[in-house]
This record gives sequence, C-alpha cells and structure tokens, in this order.
Amino acid sequence: MSGNWWKPTYSAADTQAPSDPTNLTATATSSSQINLSWTPSTDNVGVTGYRVLRGGLEVGTPTDTSFSDTGLTASTAYSYTVKAVDAAGNLSANSNTATATTNPTPSDSTNLALGKTAIASSIEGAGFEASKATDGNSTTRWASMEGSNNEWIYVDLGTTQSVNRVKLNWEDAYAKGYKVQLSNNATTWTDAYVTTTGDGSIDDITFTANSGRYVRVLCTARGTVYGYSIFDFEVYGS
Repeated sequence: MSGNWWKPTYSAADTQAPSDPTNLTATATSSSQINLSWTPSTDNVGVTGYRVLRGGLEVGTPTDTSFSDTGLTASTAYSYTVKAVDAAGNLSANSNTATATTNPTPSDSTNLALGKTAIASSIEGAGFEASKATDGNSTTRWASMEGSNNEWIYVDLGTTQSVNRVKLNWEDAYAKGYKVQLSNNATTWTDAYVTTTGDGSIDDITFTANSGRYVRVLCTARGTVYGYSIFDFEVYGS
C-alpha cells in the first residue's frame, strides 16, 4: 500500500479511582467552625479535588487538603469523611471518619479592648488608624497598606489580663493566614491561635486562657490582593 493513510489509535477511558484520603483530622476552632486536614490521595492520571462530607452530606469541594466548615451550632459534635476525585469523575472510597465538637457559645463579658490604645504596623491612609478597630464603632476600620502580607495590629489592655477569646470583624480585605498572640511587653509574643484557612467575615475565636497585657493579630497571608482591614478587634477574658 502506498500514499498517505491514517492509522487509528485507541485510548482507554480512565476508570481507575484515586487512592483513599488518609489521616483526616477535625479540629474545632470556635463555636461555629471546624477545620479539617488530610493526607493527599494519589491517582494514575491525577487528583483534581476532594469532596467533604458531613454526616454523609457533601458540604465542600476543595482542591487542596484542608477545609473549614463554618456556620455550625455551638457545643455540637460533627463527623466528617473525605473522598478524592479525578478528572474522569472517578471517586475514591471514604477516608477515615473524624469527629469534633464545636466550642460552647462564648459567654457575654466585657470587651477588654474597647477604647484601648491600639498600634499597627502600617495604615492605608488617614482615617484607617489602628484605633478605629477598638473604638466600638463597626462602621470605622483599621486598614493596612496594600500589597504586604506581613502586617499586624495589637491592643494594649492597660493591665495584664487572662484572655481566652478574640472576636474579629473583617472588612472585605481579610487574612487567610494569621495568628492571635499575647505578650506582657509587646516584644516577645506567644501564639494563642493560628490559622491558614481564614475566610473573612466574623471570626469568634476561643482558646486556652493565657495571660498578657498586649493582644496582637499577626497577619501572614492575604485573602485578597489588598491589605488587611478590621472593623472590630474585640478581646474577652476568662
């Protein structure tokens, strides 16, 4: 046979499911949020994402190996499993089951930061000073300069206090990664809470009580292309 001719090729459809996700853990970070993380799955072609199930119902489809489940009820146990999915839609079997109980609803108490002196690493401009986050007015806000990941704001409580709760009311420019820290000298800081999965809005965070005169929010990763901005920075004691 001579001349040009076409030889058909055959490509078998991908029917191989990814491996099961492993080491799923669930950690309650507040009265309404539980954070999940797990070891990634493998696949003969490639894993494209995961499906998070709470009590057997799908609640999220992250593409990485962590997920924050929010809007939960206080003092309630939730159980989770995760499946991996590939480009062909093949689903793995369930991961191990992980269970966590949300924290109790924080009790009403005095906002120790209200009207107290606040200091920030930078401001976007006039009208966005650190004091705007502790003035008790939810229409004013602190805003850092744009484009910088590592920015912070701290409040001087005036005296050493036992602190176990911080409430942050973020503007649209929120922190995906940040730490809540305490100090007695505004120089050496101790981490009370750390997250890399912040999603903005209101973060009502409780943690083991720790003593300090100064409470800082150290922002490490922006959730937007802008800087960081907080309407209200509230601190509560145990």
